[in-house]
Amino acid sequence: MKLTLTAALAATLVLVACGDQGVSFETLETQRAVANANSRYNAQAWRAENGHEKLGILTRGDSTQQAKCPQGDGWASVDLTDPNTKQPAISLKCSTVSANVGCIRAEDFKARAVLARQENSCNAEIPANLKKIEQ
Repeated sequence: MKLTLTAALAATLVLVACGDQGVSFETLETQRAVANANSRYNAQAWRAENGHEKLGILTRGDSTQQAKCPQGDGWASVDLTDPNTKQPAISLKCSTVSANVGCIRAEDFKARAVLARQENSCNAEIPANLKKIEQ
């Protein structure tokens, strides 16, 4: 009896230790697609509000998104590019979850300590199942 209980406890510990592998690859890719679409939406709004409609948009995604953190840090790097040279003209950090937060110039983002601390850290305040911003 004691041996059976010990074996069952050991098996449970192994399952618990190995059980949280995060979300599936498919789910992670879906979350990345939603984050990219949301950051693009926010970049389009920022570009229009600031008179840069002629610049292209190059989204770079949220590099913090991974199987154990599908929501990421909530920020994506986005470059507004020169239409002729395709070179970055303006660098932005755009929210992957909120149209109300939108985008901010990358240099301003880094200068704001509260925002800069959020980058590259899994943001547990963001739901793991991202929703597409209503457009």
